[in-house]
Amino acid sequence: MDRCIGLDMGYGYIKAEDGQNGYVFPSVVGEAGTQAPMSLGFKRPPPTEDLRVSVGGREYFLGDLAIRHSRIAYRGLSSTRAEGDDILILCLGTLALYCKESLNSFFVVTGLPPGRMHMADDLVRRLQGDHEVIRRIGSQRHAYSVRLDRIDVVPQPVGTFWSMVLDERGNLREDSPMLDGRVGIIDVGFRTSDFATIVDGEYAPAFSRTVPIGISHGYDEIAELLNARYGLERETYTLDEAIIDGELNVSGRKVDISGLRDQVFQDLATKLLVEINSLWQVDDYPFVLITGGGGQVMSRYLREMIPHARTVDEPITANARGFHAWARYNALQVGMGERSGDGSPEGDGGAD
Repeated sequence: MDRCIGLDMGYGYIKAEDGQNGYVFPSVVGEAGTQAPMSLGFKRPPPTEDLRVSVGGREYFLGDLAIRHSRIAYRGLSSTRAEGDDILILCLGTLALYCKESLNSFFVVTGLPPGRMHMADDLVRRLQGDHEVIRRIGSQRHAYSVRLDRIDVVPQPVGTFWSMVLDERGNLREDSPMLDGRVGIIDVGFRTSDFATIVDGEYAPAFSRTVPIGISHGYDEIAELLNARYGLERETYTLDEAIIDGELNVSGRKVDISGLRDQVFQDLATKLLVEINSLWQVDDYPFVLITGGGGQVMSRYLREMIPHARTVDEPITANARGFHAWARYNALQVGMGERSGDGSPEGDGGAD
């Protein structure tokens, strides 16, 4: 049976969940070069920090490994993300982390921004079918066949809603207060931000939108200010740790950039609030959820402006967890349908 995977392929980070293992790594693809990095034996990196895969006969470094060791590395930020088939490479590289056999079959639930849902069929065409991927771990080479028969593409922030009303096994939390009334979801991403509305448990596209404002705009401004003040030229994908910590290493000394960061992101939160108020009457929403990788960064600035908003637990992975829960929910419905038809004993309905 296909294994259920929730896969959130954000512009900033890839997030994946199968109910047992979750992975997060930067959405960066880099050239592998002619020689692999050599461990000096001081530490054993986690899987996402040593992610080397071959797709279509070409080898790539992904995520942190690409940032550290690729001479050419990039985040695909175009709306179609068609740069060198990077979306397929990132997808297969992620699924390789879950491969256990030579032949692996997956049911993947993933998302697109509400304003990009017209691209869902194209995304399915890119990813669906049989693929070959090789993952290298140290000197070992693992070849996998990956079959993607079913890919469900949904509005991205809906994953956060599912993470709140479904448990990790896909069972509905029937006592959840969010199944009635309006739920607003603010999903702050790297390149864009999504606003989604759920009304009585149904997605409401008329009150959902994608805006071209994400934390990358803050990153760009911070990078320009760092260049002006310190002569530092940094790619935005190298700034994640510095922005989270509020300090930067300059010539071997720590420089506090928290004040600069806070001013930039306060201005960014104001821009987001203008967009939110043009779409919603916020007081009509009993629940406003802040989510996404950018949501973790922007949460405190947004909650100052929307006092009844709450940040979901582990906002970076909330969509992926919800996608997985939805896949399990679907598997449970199929399982119950099969049991009612053939009278077989009840199981747990799992598809993992």
